[in-house]
Amino acid sequence: IFIVIYKLMHGIRKCMTLMTQSVMNFFYRFLFKKMDGVIESPHQLLGCRYISIGKNTRVYENVILTAWNKYESQNFSPTIVIGENCNIGEHCHITACNRIEIGDGVLTGRYVYISDNSHGNPANVEEQNISPSKRPLYCKGPVVIGNNVWIGERVCVMSGVKRQSRRSFIPSESTASLSRANLSSILSSVRESTWLSPTLCT
Repeated sequence: IFIVIYKLMHGIRKCMTLMTQSVMNFFYRFLFKKMDGVIESPHQLLGCRYISIGKNTRVYENVILTAWNKYESQNFSPTIVIGENCNIGEHCHITACNRIEIGDGVLTGRYVYISDNSHGNPANVEEQNISPSKRPLYCKGPVVIGNNVWIGERVCVMSGVKRQSRRSFIPSESTASLSRANLSSILSSVRESTWLSPTLCT
């Protein structure tokens, strides 16, 4: 009997979650610049009017989507575009003050971080004496990811990646920070904790 009760409660909770998501996604259509997909229980949404999500795209639970039009005394014109038929994994974090463009058919693992900015310019030694939260946002350029790219779990895609080519694979726990990454496949598993570009093998 306890198993029956558990299954019943689980079914009720699932139905309530789906109903809540349906209601919230109805309102998202008025908040976002374009909303033709589905967002499941986001952790944080900021600057929705600068964010576009394509048809049949699903953004899974606890994702952070932030488009910063203002930070401290800085003003920006951010854009985040996620294409059609994408699956953005749980706990992903996508944040822009310039432009992030994700093509059609992109699949990400969980805990993926995609950002076109950083707290301060890593080449500016003087800024290292300032608390990171007080440093100005620095952007090397937009992030553009092509169609049908598979991004593995815990990957970091940083500012300046102008094109991640179609049908590419970025392995788990890698960092992509190249000014241009136009490769048919990325096969090396890279653990990168600096601002240097990762080792790439084709």
